[in-house]
Amino acid sequence: MFKPQQIGLLVSLIGTGMAHADNLPQFQGEEVVVTASRQPQSITKTLSDISVITRDDIEQSAVTSLPQLLARQPGVEVVSSGGAGSQASIYLRGSNANQTVVLLDGVRIVSATTGTTALENIPLDNIERIEILRGSSSSLYGADAIGGVIQIFTRQGSGAPRFNAALGVGDHGLFQSAAGVAGKLDNTAFSLQFSQQQTNGISATNAQSSSYNPDRDPYRNLSYSANLTQTLAAGQELSLRLFQTNGKMDYDGYNSHGEDLQRSRQSGASLESKNSLTDNWTSTLRFSHSVDRQEHWTNGDMAQRADLYQTAQNEWLWQNDIHTGLGNWLAGFDYTQQHVDSSTAFDVSERSNKAVFIGYSGEFGKHLLQASARHDQDEQFGGKTTGQLGYGYRLNEALTARASYGTAFKAPTFNDLYYPLDSYGYAGNPHLQPETSRNAELALQYKANGSSASLTLFHNSIDNMIAITSDYSTMTNISHATIRGATLAAAKAVGNWDWSGSATYQDPLDHSGHQQLQRRARAYGQLAAAYDWGRVTTGLEWQVSAKRRDTTDSGSNVWLGGYTLTNLYANYRFAREWTANLKLSNVFDRHYTTLYGYNTAGLGGYIGVSYQQK
Repeated sequence: MFKPQQIGLLVSLIGTGMAHADNLPQFQGEEVVVTASRQPQSITKTLSDISVITRDDIEQSAVTSLPQLLARQPGVEVVSSGGAGSQASIYLRGSNANQTVVLLDGVRIVSATTGTTALENIPLDNIERIEILRGSSSSLYGADAIGGVIQIFTRQGSGAPRFNAALGVGDHGLFQSAAGVAGKLDNTAFSLQFSQQQTNGISATNAQSSSYNPDRDPYRNLSYSANLTQTLAAGQELSLRLFQTNGKMDYDGYNSHGEDLQRSRQSGASLESKNSLTDNWTSTLRFSHSVDRQEHWTNGDMAQRADLYQTAQNEWLWQNDIHTGLGNWLAGFDYTQQHVDSSTAFDVSERSNKAVFIGYSGEFGKHLLQASARHDQDEQFGGKTTGQLGYGYRLNEALTARASYGTAFKAPTFNDLYYPLDSYGYAGNPHLQPETSRNAELALQYKANGSSASLTLFHNSIDNMIAITSDYSTMTNISHATIRGATLAAAKAVGNWDWSGSATYQDPLDHSGHQQLQRRARAYGQLAAAYDWGRVTTGLEWQVSAKRRDTTDSGSNVWLGGYTLTNLYANYRFAREWTANLKLSNVFDRHYTTLYGYNTAGLGGYIGVSYQQK
């Protein structure tokens, strides 16, 4: 499955530095995750490839956006079509950008026309925690979880009410500000957060693009999140969660040299009732409504809107968690409706999906077991059943070996299926079948005494992969694609030092064309080091990526060169509740691109101050 020289390359990428699968600076206690099994579970007992980004990780980093933060994680590649606010595509362990489910406080906010989530519009200041689950996850989360799941948790309230605020400026006219309050009064927990960002930006495109326009492309964003949880009685909670982000960005449109504008809005609202029916049985009922809206004005004509694409999604969820002496059980029902409102006349504009799912996790001495199964009934293409089985064995208190096998599927988007014939001769294909995948993993994971390490081997086989035809006339199902690889990650905390990093080697192969899948590197990795001087913390982040295949506007193959990036940061705690931040990105001003015809930022800087009431 893996050649010795491939494993050797993986080891050499990480070098002698210690790395950390979770990018966490601390190891005390049993960290709990929920995304791996849809239930709270110790991260040392999960049988999935999962990592966590905490609020401390966000604050002690050199990044200023969510895509930049995700690009620092094991098995994650990020492709951007320009500077701040431009579309960011996430390739999780070699899968396509629309093969990863993104949840925000458990609610999926997605465009049903593109199949992706506008992560570039979600501000870091509103985020409390992120969990990244890699590998097939449709048996828990349904369609599109071929590559995995990224779940974002906004700030929650606990303890005495505390205020927070942040203010900063950076290169290219960047200005960011945020403010919020979170806490708990009697039986009411709450959090309210606001943030804004504006920047003059860079030119999104370069001369290689047919839509090249040398002007700068500014970006503005205004967002909020609100969470309210009322404890009605012991074990009885009612929660309301709200989220909205509004982005406004200039962009370089196709064959356009005017002032093109995109407005985007992502919003979500959910009402949840969590009830302990018995000491061992908890029932959760939730209704959520989310909207993804994108609209464009082109060629400098701000009075005439060029197009509109909006997805409205309603979801009803009933989940039951049952704890027994033989393990933890999960059973639930999920019903989802999607409606597309657009300036393009789709033949079909709405669809629904019904699903039932079950799960189990148990521990028997040194043996760990996890299983899940789900059946989705989609009104467009019928039923799909997926499942996953994982087994782990504790070799000792710190070292666990695990193996898992799972299946997943991806539903075609409305653009894939129903896009009407346009002036370029392209039209959707209503006969498309869902993509299906089979994913196998083997792993060793170690965690003890301030150290952690893991080696994960994965093999993801994807059938009916959806791609555009060679003449760009429609979408079709590629017969077969495979992504096999390995990720090595480890960490070591020594005195005032924290070392972290990861390296991934993969072979993302399109068998129909016998070539590497687009925009994915065979090898990439990260390394980070931080030192706590007392009131000052300094850190270095280093990223490396091998070359990637892409296509030109005319459809011919082109190879994008590999690159290395170096970022630096320093945090100075000049008072008990105040911290000054200095961040330098791409300090050697490397010229690189992740998408043919589009620019990336050079040397950049940021200076700011943050307040967190104690």
